Amino acid sequence: MGKYLCAFIKSHPIKRPIATPPVIASQSGHRLPSLTPEQDKALAITPTEELLALPFLQSDAVDGSLYAYQLSKRGNSLRVKAEAVRWGKRGARINTISPGIIMTPLANDELNGPRGESYRKMLEISPVGRAGTPDEVGVLGALRTLIV
Repeated sequence: MGKYLCAFIKSHPIKRPIATPPVIASQSGHRLPSLTPEQDKALAITPTEELLALPFLQSDAVDGSLYAYQLSKRGNSLRVKAEAVRWGKRGARINTISPGIIMTPLANDELNGPRGESYRKMLEISPVGRAGTPDEVGVLGALRTLIV
């Protein structure tokens, strides 16, 4: 989550409740196996410039690009959760959106790569039976900014 957005909220008094744009996480971050409570806390509150120094985020501890992606999306959710109460006290709202598979170039590569079969299975069992689109996530994000 942007340190610039956090700095903006700190430096601009909020006179009325406002809605804020959501942070995009992913259902993949929720599918990540449990981390230790200490790791969750570190992802949630470590200053952004220090995140890559965390031992469990070192290249020898991160097994592949899927795990790295899941860690980053878990971090998004945890950082928003850690900030939500503080932002709320100032009249601001912060949320995450955790979509399923969204048809982006990355998802297309995954569908046609070694994890393609598991991706197709996730799509088959999803409530709508298909991948989402970037436009659908954008509309949901825009709607969240309007709800106060």
